[in-house]
Amino acid sequence: MRRIPWLLIGLLLSATLVLVLAWQNRELRQQKDALEKRAFEPYVGMWVPEIPAKSLDGAAVVIGTAPKQFQVLYFFTSTCPYCKQSAPLVRKLAEQLASDSTRVQMLGVADGESEAVRRYVNEHGFGFPVTTLSDRRKLALFKAQAVPLLVVVDAQGRVRHSHLGVFDRQDEMDAILKAVTPSQEAKAAKAAGPG
Repeated sequence: MRRIPWLLIGLLLSATLVLVLAWQNRELRQQKDALEKRAFEPYVGMWVPEIPAKSLDGAAVVIGTAPKQFQVLYFFTSTCPYCKQSAPLVRKLAEQLASDSTRVQMLGVADGESEAVRRYVNEHGFGFPVTTLSDRRKLALFKAQAVPLLVVVDAQGRVRHSHLGVFDRQDEMDAILKAVTPSQEAKAAKAAGPG
């Protein structure tokens, strides 16, 4: 008769141990996922380098430096099916940002041959400057190993927002527009003036 309580206690301890291990395993997976994301995707607050380049039309541009308050970088390739799927909303985003061109610059950064990229840009009606960047080391500095990738950079060269993957939903566009919209605190401080 005394064996039953010990057996019951043993079962309860085993069940508790299994639950604790499952919880720890879940925590470790979440930490691993967060570290992988931080290692391979741009994150808010990340510094980006300044890389001088020439746009397809020959104008000098600097990737990673907002000549105004914000720079929206669109990394893509001309052969990527997800980039092609994203093109209509990217074009719509660029049109909306063009209405605020005193504060925001949109710049396309393509990995590929200039002529193929030029055809792609014309085919999709991109009305914003596009440059090519094929140096894998420089692309890695932006964590742009996968495309399509949109990155919002502020005037200090820090990432304010990023989106990796197909860009085809309105809420994704709204998040980028929100990232380039001055906060209410900044508006209030500007309205109050020096003080």
